Amino acid sequence: MSLQRLLNNIIFFILFFQTATLVAAETSWEVATVFLGEGESQLFQQDIDKNIIELTQASPGSNLKLGIYREMNGLSTTYVPTDPSNTQATLSDLMYRKDLKKYKIPGLLKSERGRNLQNFLANFFSKSKSKRALFIYSHGSGPLGLSSLKTQELKSLLAAQTPSLDLLWLDACFMANIEFLFELRNNSKFTIASEESEFSSGLPFDSINLLPKFSSGKEASIFLARNFIESYSYIKSGTQRSYVNISSATISVIDNSKLMPLVNLLKVASPLFESLSEIQKDKILKTLSRNASMDDHSLVDLGSLMIELRKLINDETADRDLTSIIRMLNIDSIKSLKTNPRIHLHSPESQSILVFGFNDWSYGKEVDFGKNENLKLLLSNDGFINGPINTQWPFKKLYSSELVISPFAPGINTFNYYFISAEGKRLSNALSFARTHDYVESNGDNSTSPLIYTAYTQQLGIKAERYTGINIAIPRTAPSLDYFELEFNRLAHWLSL
Repeated sequence: MSLQRLLNNIIFFILFFQTATLVAAETSWEVATVFLGEGESQLFQQDIDKNIIELTQASPGSNLKLGIYREMNGLSTTYVPTDPSNTQATLSDLMYRKDLKKYKIPGLLKSERGRNLQNFLANFFSKSKSKRALFIYSHGSGPLGLSSLKTQELKSLLAAQTPSLDLLWLDACFMANIEFLFELRNNSKFTIASEESEFSSGLPFDSINLLPKFSSGKEASIFLARNFIESYSYIKSGTQRSYVNISSATISVIDNSKLMPLVNLLKVASPLFESLSEIQKDKILKTLSRNASMDDHSLVDLGSLMIELRKLINDETADRDLTSIIRMLNIDSIKSLKTNPRIHLHSPESQSILVFGFNDWSYGKEVDFGKNENLKLLLSNDGFINGPINTQWPFKKLYSSELVISPFAPGINTFNYYFISAEGKRLSNALSFARTHDYVESNGDNSTSPLIYTAYTQQLGIKAERYTGINIAIPRTAPSLDYFELEFNRLAHWLSL
């Protein structure tokens, strides 16, 4: 055997061994993605189109089985990619826009009248040793479930899956909701959801490709959630960062096996609220509505509610119970960080004028104020004055030598400023303050906590600091009569008729 041939054989065996090791190290996953779009708007349908196109970038193989299900125009259409030797099928029948015929991947396409979700899931999950993931894209309503699949319907649907799912991602608004999560706690090991309204762009579906690298639902869930929140980051140049101008992106990973201790503790909260005077109740509800409500005002941040309730309770035992809830939600760690850091400015004189701009004096000019109403909310100004690059910049009159501000919003990462006297004399050099991060994340370090990961991106002012991972129906509200039949309410007596 020649030396060259021997070397070639050695190289071949090394590559074969490395490939075999890599394949052996990977875990088999079955991933079903469900898009519930029946009766939804044109924009909603187009967003689903975009997400399906993202899914076409996935690479199904021996360790990744992918299925797509969509409800639209009275049809339920399923698409299951197969190996490249099969005939390529167009995705046009799966799309709202019929001009998207260029998207073709090998697979099987099938359309039927009406809803066939239960059959799709029953036939799709077929490998007993594979990890199972289900992603559902829809509108969400917190404790009431999804807009087209109510809580009890979804619970019954998922109960038929044996074994249960390793992870369930509710790619919908408000679904990191304690009432809903508790109801579906036995249907999946881990749940990924957002407590606030979510963007139509949803999760970055290309991340599905990496699931075989994870051997547990917990590791996979945390990876997906972190990838989701980073995609909305300006500082990290996230792929979906342009969406966060209106609302925060929030995400939580719930270990469903640990929900019962939290719910048992929450049993004390409802009678504590009822024990308050009417004045105290009105006070806490106004505070929650202003600082801790979701875009759906019938829902509030659970951790913030516990904090406000503890402030009004003068009882040692109750204080201890509420503190246990707060610690279980890792609130102390997440509240110690700010995506909107407060800056303490010190003027050389007690009365002066602050001239300011953003992003190295590239943004925040008078013309920008006319285009973006949020600039007034960040830091109200008293007018405009000529400043750097011979441009009109906002100014604020100061009547004290100290000012505390939170001047950041999505896309605004540097605050620039200097002080002048009332006569226009320069009192300081141009100064700046750069923000180091635009999202906060917290890994669960409490062995009893069901909240093993939570994160949120910034918003304006206090809205950037209110999220602790899970929402709950605000006291004195009644989402529907069905609410009173939920297991959470029957156990914790949260709301009453």
